[in-house]
Amino acid sequence: MTERGSGSTSTSRKDTSGSRRDESEAWPGMWSAARPGGEIQPDEPPVDAARLRRQLEKALPDAEEEPLVRPAMAQLVQDQGDLLIELLEGFGDRRALLEWEQRVVIHTLGQLEDEWYAEIACNAAAISRLLGREWGPADAPEPYTARETRRGLAANSLLPAFHGALKVFRWAAVERTDHLDDEHEGEAPEPITPERQEYPGMRPELGQLAEQQRRTLESLLDGFDSEDELLVWSQQLQGSTYAEISAHAAAEPYFERPLRQYLVRTEADERARFVRRSWAAEFLLPAFNRAADALADRAAEVTAEEVPERSGGSSSIS
Repeated sequence: MTERGSGSTSTSRKDTSGSRRDESEAWPGMWSAARPGGEIQPDEPPVDAARLRRQLEKALPDAEEEPLVRPAMAQLVQDQGDLLIELLEGFGDRRALLEWEQRVVIHTLGQLEDEWYAEIACNAAAISRLLGREWGPADAPEPYTARETRRGLAANSLLPAFHGALKVFRWAAVERTDHLDDEHEGEAPEPITPERQEYPGMRPELGQLAEQQRRTLESLLDGFDSEDELLVWSQQLQGSTYAEISAHAAAEPYFERPLRQYLVRTEADERARFVRRSWAAEFLLPAFNRAADALADRAAEVTAEEVPERSGGSSSIS
């Protein structure tokens, strides 16, 4: 099942040459992670995610000490860093990988090739290394092999996509210089703290798209109780992809009976889960990616901090 014909693993959105490569052809270029001048060390300690997050926080400007000129840029960089650390840690199962990919769509602003999402989430060797265990026909990888694979994916795909997103975003991020104006009357404006902002890149429309996509993906992965629910979901699918999924692909889950039988299931059997997750990787995530790409330089920026719950519960991001 493919909606677009390009099989390039390049992160460039403009590279559409060629056709989908098989696993043996795609694997070396995507997963090469050789260290210059050294051998892989199999006895490395586990990934210290807490330490990496502290490093990320230290590298970003402190908005409380010096108000940020482009806070939306700082927030995007911070969110991208969180995604990078999640990748280095690895994933618990394939569903967690797909949910991570949906967030990658938003915070790379659609800069990865559509096919990248399926090549990562439908490739048994890739999945086993990202999960760090046996998956499908792929044997369990050595721990250091899995770790180097995740690093290679970060270096070859994620970092270039982050770079592309920041180039798209940098001059669209509002420049806020009131705190530097000596003639500014009244009290200095409140500093904008990126980690407290409710929306990705301080853009409500991007935040709403992210939430729509999250719910659409979740509904598909959970499955449907009836054909009627499936049809309603197919209509909602158009909104969460900004109509970037083709009309044929949106209707396929209903008209393709072999596919429909795995989507409309009350019991959570392994085969049904596999089919739903594969369809998400092949069709849903690429359409999400095109939607984020289309929206990237059109969404307006606002300041909207998260509002803590009055009942004393934890803050939530809508």
